[in-house]
Amino acid sequence: MKFSTFKRMTAMFLVNHILCGTFAFERKRKLLNAVGYQIGEGTKIVGPLYCTGMLHIGRNCWIGRNFTVHGNGSVEIGDACDIAPEVAFLTGGHSIGTAVRRAGAGQTYQIRVGSGCWIGARATIIGNRTIGSGVMITACACVTDDLEDNIMAGGVPTRKLKDLD
Repeated sequence: MKFSTFKRMTAMFLVNHILCGTFAFERKRKLLNAVGYQIGEGTKIVGPLYCTGMLHIGRNCWIGRNFTVHGNGSVEIGDACDIAPEVAFLTGGHSIGTAVRRAGAGQTYQIRVGSGCWIGARATIIGNRTIGSGVMITACACVTDDLEDNIMAGGVPTRKLKDLD
């Protein structure tokens, strides 16, 4: 096992088991930065956290329990965002294959979340998506399209519910 792999596994164990909860935010942030994630000043991560891709979180964010990034893509979250518990970002998928095997070639996605967003509990963001600044996504929503700035969106799949000031 490579030393970098061991270092990442150790940091994730500490964040997800020993330091999990609403305390030691600065220690968790420093540990995650030390193993290659980019977590901004003042960002608070509750944990556990599961991430197989690249992760960049801006300053002064709140990341709730069971934050997940599945796939080898990347997630970029702006400043002052609030991410509720059990939010999932799906940064990998497949093209549609033949009848022999419908899951075709693998694909990698980028997801961008603008500053000032609030993403409700158990929301899922799928594929190459850009979520504008100041967006509120309701709980249990499934984001399958880009979202413009300053709107409330919800549903499966999400749709614009109303404009926000």
